[in-house]
Amino acid sequence: MTEPTPYTESGAVAASMEMMRATGDLLKSLARFSWAMSVYTAHQTVNMMTSNPLNTNGAGSMNDIAAAASSRLSGPVRTAYAIGTNLQSGLIDFAFNSSGFGPKGQKAPGSADGLSVSMVTGGRRRVAGVSTVSSGAVHRPVLQTELVETLTRYQAEASGNPADLQSIVVGLWKTEGFSTTVGKYLLPENTLSDPGLPRQALPIAHVGFGSGSTESLAFDVAGLKRLFTERAAPEYREFSFEGIGAILRLYERGFFKVMSGALGLIPLDAPDGPDPAGFFKTYLSQFTTEIQRLITHGYGRIIAFSNMNIYKALEEITTLPPERVGPAAHGAGFAFAIMNSPDMARMLEQSAVPFDPPVRAEFQNGLVYSLVFFDWYVPGLLQSWRAAGPVEAELVEHARKEAALSRQRGYPLAFRLQNPRG
Repeated sequence: MTEPTPYTESGAVAASMEMMRATGDLLKSLARFSWAMSVYTAHQTVNMMTSNPLNTNGAGSMNDIAAAASSRLSGPVRTAYAIGTNLQSGLIDFAFNSSGFGPKGQKAPGSADGLSVSMVTGGRRRVAGVSTVSSGAVHRPVLQTELVETLTRYQAEASGNPADLQSIVVGLWKTEGFSTTVGKYLLPENTLSDPGLPRQALPIAHVGFGSGSTESLAFDVAGLKRLFTERAAPEYREFSFEGIGAILRLYERGFFKVMSGALGLIPLDAPDGPDPAGFFKTYLSQFTTEIQRLITHGYGRIIAFSNMNIYKALEEITTLPPERVGPAAHGAGFAFAIMNSPDMARMLEQSAVPFDPPVRAEFQNGLVYSLVFFDWYVPGLLQSWRAAGPVEAELVEHARKEAALSRQRGYPLAFRLQNPRG
């Protein structure tokens, strides 16, 4: 006979937390089940359940019934079902995460105030980022001449004042959005190898192209590899794969997916992405180790966008498999810099986040890389930078050296530094 587990306070808390998480899964399953049944009943009241009779196995069985019901829908009714499913599940995820039942990773010990941004400011900046990227998209096929003209115009507008970091960010975001359109509505003439394209815009253009292509091809690995080989500029091809990771995160069911749909970044009825088990283990295994790093970087970039606090974002990142933590933290640092460009000096100075040294180093590497990325898009930014604090000065000088290497090489490395911080 098995002895009962001794009662301990920590054991009771752990059991309570596990029960709450299970409750959250069940509530989401109930929501999907309820929505599927209500929409399906309105669509077809006869023969509603011809197989797989209802059982009492909890969340799994309810999800099976919801999936069976949704498979019989089509057209506008299926769209309505998808929107309702995403909304209900997203709101439940948001409520449970806000209550402290989200992913639990490494805690930030000590003070975590250095990189704090008010909830109102942080929310506004995230919405501005998503909406600016979306504003660059035109939701139609784009002639090659228009692609060249538009990306050239965005880069020229951002170059008016190399010290104006916010204008640079807007140019990058709009370029990303427009390039996403090309990936979604690809024409035979579209190519990023066109010598008429400004080379300053090619890194971010490839990221956007990779994201749009991932949506268009529904994550098809062979199709994406073939497309990037045929349409990408060879020196910038790897940037396209980073866009896959961004879409993996955007298509995960949750509140951020709902917001992205509402702002037009992805379709409101966007389906779920590949199986997320083991951090998309099956899906990622089809790529080389280096491409897996880039995909993880894109995923980490959107983790930063989808969390209202960079410390919470890094906490979530530390729950990933160990080999994914570094690239995701780098991606979070890169995105955090873009989102908070008005406070860039403070972000650099306070960048020694209270996490384990490898996480802190990769986060700072992401910040440094963002400066290299900005300076590639608008040359002269780093030359005019006047650092106020010692950490800021150290990181800016590191970025200057990396930017010089990029110019010597003829292109920047894809989301990595030649000499990263250890």
